[in-house]
Amino acid sequence: FIAGVGPAILLTTMMAVYAVVRNRRQARQRWQTSELIAALRNGIWALLMPVIILGGIYTGYFTPTESAAVAVVYAIVVEMLIHRELDWSGLHEVVAQTSQLLGALFPVLMMALSLNVFLTYQQVPEQLVHWLSGLITNSTTFLLGTNLFLLLTGCLMDIGSAILILAPMLQPIAAEQGLNAVHFGIIMVVNLEMGYLTPPLGLNIIVAMTVFKEEFWTICRAVLPFLAMMVVGLLLVSFLPQLSLFLLD
Repeated sequence: FIAGVGPAILLTTMMAVYAVVRNRRQARQRWQTSELIAALRNGIWALLMPVIILGGIYTGYFTPTESAAVAVVYAIVVEMLIHRELDWSGLHEVVAQTSQLLGALFPVLMMALSLNVFLTYQQVPEQLVHWLSGLITNSTTFLLGTNLFLLLTGCLMDIGSAILILAPMLQPIAAEQGLNAVHFGIIMVVNLEMGYLTPPLGLNIIVAMTVFKEEFWTICRAVLPFLAMMVVGLLLVSFLPQLSLFLLD
């Protein structure tokens, strides 16, 4: 888990720089120190949320999945008891809106799981891995071929199923090419995460479309610059293993 810190900082920095450059021409007011202090004071409880979540994960108090439940409970407690901007009737509305969002996601998840079962039953991943292994001549071709393969896989399969199916098949090949197992795991995660931003599944696209009330293809066009940055970041993570391993050495 710690090996993901370096790639996360890299990708976050790239996207932050893009956001700053992209919005430089928009009209804005000069910020003042008093406004910054007020914002920090008002946002202290929100800033504590990632500290609690990541702290709990790193110390082993709860798993990443359990951290989602902790985050929900924490947010409800803060909004109801501290900010007092949420009451029981408002909580009912939040639950209703969340149910609507999940209702839009469940059909996509059903399609993804059905496709996973079909691909697994037809042994498509095994055949593709066997085909890929026949093309490998060195670690460079392995990384390029594997990245392309995983990018396509991320468009069709959910990340959990893809890792469970492909990791046992790809890891021995990666070991033969001299790749660190942790480094290769990070490469897989970065690749498959991009699938959340690519059709036909693209769960994050569905979420954005539902929340912001925009058309599907409008969201797809909007994420293209971020996908391009993630591809650059993926190549850096793939060929510079110390980006993932420097905290472990």
